Amino acid sequence: MKLSHLLFVSAAMVALTPAAGLAATAPQVVTTVGAEGADVQAVVVTAERDYTAATAPSKGALDETQPQSLITHKYIDQATPEAGDYTTVVLIAPSVAGVSQNGGGVGDTNTVTLRGFQDGQFNVTFDGIAFGDANDTTHHPAAFFPSSTIGAAVVDRGPGAAGDLGQANFGGAIHVFSQNVANTASASQKITYGSFNTQSYVTTLQSGPVAQLGGTKLMLSLDERSSDGELSYSSGLAFNQTLKAVVPIGDKFQLTAFTSFNYTRYYMSDVGGTAAGAGITATQLQKYGINFALNNIPTDEHYYKFNQVKKHTDFNYLDLKGDLGGGWTIEDQLYDYFYSNHTVSTQSNADDVMAPPSTSSAPSFGGNDIGGYLKLNRYQTFGDILRVNKDLGFGKLRVGALAESSWAMRSLYNVDLTTGAPDYGYGSAAGTNASYIEPSRWFQTQVFADFEWHPLANLTITPGIKQLDYKRTIDAPVEGSGQAAVGSRTYDKTLYFLTSNYRLTGNLSVYAQGATSFLIPPVKTLAAAGGTTAATQPQETATYQAGVVYSSGKFSFDADIYRINATNVLVNQTHSSCQCYRNLGSGVYSGVEAQGAYTVGYGLTLFANGSVNTAKNTNPGPGGTASAFTNAPKGTAAGGALFQQGPWTVTTSAKLVGAQLASDGATHISAYTTIDASAAYDFGRFKLKLSGFNLTDHRALLDYDGTYYAYQVGRQIELTLQAKF
Repeated sequence: MKLSHLLFVSAAMVALTPAAGLAATAPQVVTTVGAEGADVQAVVVTAERDYTAATAPSKGALDETQPQSLITHKYIDQATPEAGDYTTVVLIAPSVAGVSQNGGGVGDTNTVTLRGFQDGQFNVTFDGIAFGDANDTTHHPAAFFPSSTIGAAVVDRGPGAAGDLGQANFGGAIHVFSQNVANTASASQKITYGSFNTQSYVTTLQSGPVAQLGGTKLMLSLDERSSDGELSYSSGLAFNQTLKAVVPIGDKFQLTAFTSFNYTRYYMSDVGGTAAGAGITATQLQKYGINFALNNIPTDEHYYKFNQVKKHTDFNYLDLKGDLGGGWTIEDQLYDYFYSNHTVSTQSNADDVMAPPSTSSAPSFGGNDIGGYLKLNRYQTFGDILRVNKDLGFGKLRVGALAESSWAMRSLYNVDLTTGAPDYGYGSAAGTNASYIEPSRWFQTQVFADFEWHPLANLTITPGIKQLDYKRTIDAPVEGSGQAAVGSRTYDKTLYFLTSNYRLTGNLSVYAQGATSFLIPPVKTLAAAGGTTAATQPQETATYQAGVVYSSGKFSFDADIYRINATNVLVNQTHSSCQCYRNLGSGVYSGVEAQGAYTVGYGLTLFANGSVNTAKNTNPGPGGTASAFTNAPKGTAAGGALFQQGPWTVTTSAKLVGAQLASDGATHISAYTTIDASAAYDFGRFKLKLSGFNLTDHRALLDYDGTYYAYQVGRQIELTLQAKF
């Protein structure tokens, strides 16, 4: 356990101690304090107004001000992989598409797109805290939160309100919420076994209110999983320990302490530019089959021990919220998260098995040794979010601020993997075997205010404003050009928001939103590459959208239409003479989305959703022509049924991902459909569940980067036994 992680646990336990003399029952604390500060219980209540909405796997809310899909814990527990993460949870929502290249849920082989926006172009938050890499705004889904730690998720298809605090509301947000701490004591043990020798063991302990601790409630979750994976010699394992405590402080305040530690080790090549990670060449596909990845030959570049990743992370926060009286409420979140990635990889995996290494994979001094590298990516981020609300009767004023800092170290050292000797020929400068040594840091503040105005009893209008100031500094002795990269860049932007919601009847509402957003450029834009410094500006969007929500009795439905204009779109020119990023692009994202559910009766609910999405680069640069952005599906569709009667629970679903343009910018990928199903029988103390994913075993082409192909993981079957006490 890392020192900062241990210190946080100690601090949390110290914070619990004074509570012993306080109230023995949980206080009634106002928890809806801004878009990202909303408590998961409040989010669920606002969306589940009737039985149909409660049972639908993806739903909106009558009071929403932008397109939204809520996925509850009930659906996550029943219909998503036990060995999953937030990417497998949100795939059922409209305009969300995902890829997975290997089975078993171990390793960062999953990613999702939202309305054609790629990972890194939208925020991902956990309990209201936006997190991501320190060098850019991308994420590692399997590195932080397995699905066993997730209580619910909300897909916000839009930049949100002024109180949505992150670096990438450019394309919307995926909000992930931790599991609730229960009001009753309980214990649960899940054991899962499935395809590819996948094993998952999840232990959950709930204390209920502890009188000796003033009504404090505790939850402990332990998750252990392993899998051989579907791809050859691509096994992995992962461990997660999560502790959450809810401490009542009098009858007006509540303190939540959360800490989570995750370790992952898996075998996968680090090279290849597909959206799903490393892939397979056309020649390898023909010779060795679709499941070829690595092998057990120590003299070959595909040797699994020459291609491995070890990661450990932690995520911690203290959240104090309460009622100050007189219509005032307050919330403060103090947090930190840590990420460490140690990767060993060969320089290439494009050669045939036991073929003489090509010039791109052999050590620079020649011979038949295996050339490779040791890569490090490590960062730690600290922050604090303060939110203050004032209920004025005719509206609610919300103000707040975020202060956040981060440090990072990234490096890549080239080595002869056969002997372990440094490989100086691959270094970017004379006398070093490093391609880059890149320490960096950043500090940002975000200050926001919005006013939820009720000019009429059934009309809500919310104008908002946010000021973002961000400074990134790099002090790299070695960068890709072989030169030092030293300097800093400051970005500041004022963002504007305007939303409205009009309740036409008790069951029908319409809403509209206009908002601006911002995306912080990656650290590579600060470095001189090939003698040229990229004159990059932050990417920006202006979003306009409107929708309707209906929810009553047996039927719930919502639909929306949107248009997003993007400017200063970064185009990666690392393979051109420039060797940099440039603001050569502008884009238009537009579409129509809908989701609905109908209760037939006898415990049966039918659901469907879909989207038609356009994501087009309208100014790709000199000599280019307007075309679709890569890895942006032209639409999605999903449908299925949920049945619950007595001890039986059954779900079926089919998800269609539309045609798209591959990473190489030329290959067209056809639409594909994935069919999943699960059935569970609850015996009382025990529950048995059988689940199947991609039941047709269709191995769709997911991406092609010009060298490597990536294919969809095949059929996966899981059997889960749960004991409840």
